[in-house]
Amino acid sequence: MPVLDAHTHLFPPEIIEKRERIASDDRAFGIIYGGRKARMADGQQLSGYLEKEGIDVVVACGFPFRDPGLVRLTNDYMLETARADRRIVPFAIIDPAHETTSIREAERCLERGARGIGEIAYYGGGFGESERRALNALATWMEQAGMVLMLHVNEQVGHAYQGKTAVDFGEIIRFLEDHPSLKIILAHMGGGICFYEFMPEIRKSFSLVYYDLAAVPFLYSEAIYSFAAQFLSHKVLFGSDYPLLPYSRYKSALERLDREARERILYDNGKELLGL
Repeated sequence: MPVLDAHTHLFPPEIIEKRERIASDDRAFGIIYGGRKARMADGQQLSGYLEKEGIDVVVACGFPFRDPGLVRLTNDYMLETARADRRIVPFAIIDPAHETTSIREAERCLERGARGIGEIAYYGGGFGESERRALNALATWMEQAGMVLMLHVNEQVGHAYQGKTAVDFGEIIRFLEDHPSLKIILAHMGGGICFYEFMPEIRKSFSLVYYDLAAVPFLYSEAIYSFAAQFLSHKVLFGSDYPLLPYSRYKSALERLDREARERILYDNGKELLGL
């Protein structure tokens, strides 16, 4: 059975080497990667992960740096890595706070082979009305371009951890209502917003919304897998959040699902979304 990992991260070696300096300049990056224990991987390590874990296709994401030079460096490296290893599907990264430059960079990366944008995250603050408004122009352009957006959404209750932020689910819903043809992955099971799909009016607005399983072993009991298989098997993507976690951390729980749901989550949904 083929496996598509829809949520991984990679960095240029230069950024990994200079992580401490960059962390001191970029607060959001420092929150996630300021400590040496936070794992980072370059393209060679990502390719090695595919070999070791037996993964066929992987979506690779960057980090939404505030420095446009780091954004461009990351995107160039991402696209070069994907050209060298065709198993890697590149997502470009942008700074969501700057509409005009973000769209220009997204256009540049689309022309060079990027399939999506992400993972967009707001580690230094949260997602509310101002963030929604700032993302509107890019989202409208992405609807027209047919690109996929990956948005970090974390749960609003439970234990604290680095990068956990306040997310206004009402603003997420308004954003999706404003962009009905936007293909979007709400990472980490959408922080639980997926449960509102039982409401008919929400489900209608979420027709092109997908969710990934990234980091769920840290967040939920294994019952989350059977929930995904029973109610959202056509919308859930396997995503590991590598190098935070490998596929093997999820494998036994996924293998307990029925074959049809497992095939959809592990490969078919991602293939359909990405047009592979």
